[in-house]
Amino acid sequence: MKIIKHYIVSFSLILFAQITEAQSQNVSVAPELIFQILASELSILEGNLPIAAATYLNIAEKTEDAMAAKRATELAMMIGDHRAALKSAQLWQKNDKFSPEASETVNALYLVLGKNEKLVTSMLKQRNLAEQNDDLDNFYLKLNGLVNRAQEPSDALKIFEEVSKNDQLLPTVLYARAMLNFRVGKPLEMENILRTLIDIKPDHAQALNALGYSMADRNVNLEEALRLIKAAIVFLPGDPHIIDSMGWVYYKLGKLEKAEEWLAQAYSSQPDAEISAHYGEVLWNLSSKDEAINVWKQGFKNNPESEILRETLGRLKVPIEQLLD
Repeated sequence: MKIIKHYIVSFSLILFAQITEAQSQNVSVAPELIFQILASELSILEGNLPIAAATYLNIAEKTEDAMAAKRATELAMMIGDHRAALKSAQLWQKNDKFSPEASETVNALYLVLGKNEKLVTSMLKQRNLAEQNDDLDNFYLKLNGLVNRAQEPSDALKIFEEVSKNDQLLPTVLYARAMLNFRVGKPLEMENILRTLIDIKPDHAQALNALGYSMADRNVNLEEALRLIKAAIVFLPGDPHIIDSMGWVYYKLGKLEKAEEWLAQAYSSQPDAEISAHYGEVLWNLSSKDEAINVWKQGFKNNPESEILRETLGRLKVPIEQLLD
């Protein structure tokens, strides 16, 4: 509560400073506006966020003040009213055209509300600006981060494909498209895109690793998968996920001791759920079952919702309750 009060007091002081500055420049500030601001902050202290959000939106509409619109957006998002948040965020963006935060908030709310056409239109404008500034790689990295927050992977892929239609051979775009195709359950399409990327950029370690890992995981073309992952580790030595892939392909080749050696190295560097799932499975098949359980426990602790870890436990018929001790 002390932190919330401090935040509110700080915000009120900023608004008061803005009002004082306006008055010093002989710009009239209506007394009712000051009252509305103070009343809104008191509503927040009393826990009445919907009234505060509506009041700040009203202030923003009357004054075209970007800060009031931002405040209305934040409050609407806090109560989960995404439609009101979008309306406020659009005012914020309109009155602070150079604010990246305002634009990013509007786009995120388009995504949350399923307004995909509006999102595509907005992102195409930003794409054209990024092209003018020779900054397409960063643009597509941000776009990929945004669409991956979509509830439906198919929406994420569709949005990304529409925005990137004129940049399909950019390495950043190819890699993102490959991963999005994997998310929608199209591993063969992913692999085809990765092969195109590797033809264009043979030293793309992530693409080499992703292609090798995909084939290893599907238990096909294992010798090619091993060659690809070995190449990836040359270009990006020490990366725990490439080291994990090396262990996984050796496991698929039936070389359990080599697999254990590589996976132990990956796990010691980054004991996330995926690496824990792989390492634990190898230990389980080496009859080190207690150690496997301990490894899985760590992975489960880091991400109890991990699909790959839960799939591994189900396939090996290990009750998840064993990880809860």
